[in-house]
Amino acid sequence: MDNILHHQATCPHRSGPRPQLSKQLIACFALYALISANAHAIVEGGPNDYYNTGRWTQQYLNSVNSLHLVPAEAQATKGVVPGAKVYNIWEEIDFTLRWFPNHPKGLQFMSNWLPKYPHPPDKDVEYYFQKALAYRPTLELRPVDATVRVLYAIYLHKQKKYQQALEQYESALSITPDNSEIHYNLGLLLVARKNYPAALKHAQTAYTLGFPLPGLKNKLKKAGVWKNILKEEQQ
Repeated sequence: MDNILHHQATCPHRSGPRPQLSKQLIACFALYALISANAHAIVEGGPNDYYNTGRWTQQYLNSVNSLHLVPAEAQATKGVVPGAKVYNIWEEIDFTLRWFPNHPKGLQFMSNWLPKYPHPPDKDVEYYFQKALAYRPTLELRPVDATVRVLYAIYLHKQKKYQQALEQYESALSITPDNSEIHYNLGLLLVARKNYPAALKHAQTAYTLGFPLPGLKNKLKKAGVWKNILKEEQQ
C-alpha cells in the first residue's frame, strides 16, 4: 500500500496469543480510526487538493514536502551528499504528484528536473500536467486552479510550443482575468510570436494591475511598440 507514513514504524504483527493489545497496536487502531473519521478530508495515496486547508490534509502535505519533495529538490540542485540518503528523483516526483496532483512547487520541480532523470516513458512531463488539469477537487473552478495552467503554459513556452502555451494562458485568464502575472507572461509569449499589438495590450493590463517587473516593457520598447498608458489616456 502506498502510504505516506512508510518512513515511520509499521504496526506490529502478533506472533502469538497475548492477554491484551500492546500500546503500539492500540495506537495503530487509533490512527486508522482517525483516517476513517477524516475520509472526507484525505484520500490515502491521492489524489488530494493542495489547497485544502483542513488540518488532516495539511499534516499529510507537510509530510510529503518534508519527506519527499524538499530532499529531492536539494539533491537535484546540490548533488548527492556523501553519507546521506540517495533519492530516486522520478519516484519522489511521482509520489508527490500522486498525493497532490495540483501541488504547484511539485509541478514546477517536475517540469524542470524530470527530463534530466530516468523515468517511465509513459510518465513524462505532459503526463503529470494532464493529470493535474484533469483533477477537479471542486465543482467550480477557483482562482488557484489557474496556477496549474500557468505552470503548464510556461513549460510549453520554453519548449517553443507557442500555440499550446497560448491556449493554457487564455484558459488561466478565463478563470482569473485580473491576474497581473498571467497577463505579463502571456505578453512575453506574444512578443516571442511577434504579435506586438496583443503583447502591448496584455503588458498595459499587467502594469495597470501593478505587476512590478520591467522585462516585458523593455522588450516592447526594444521592438519600438511600447506606448505609455498614461499618455494614451491623456490623448
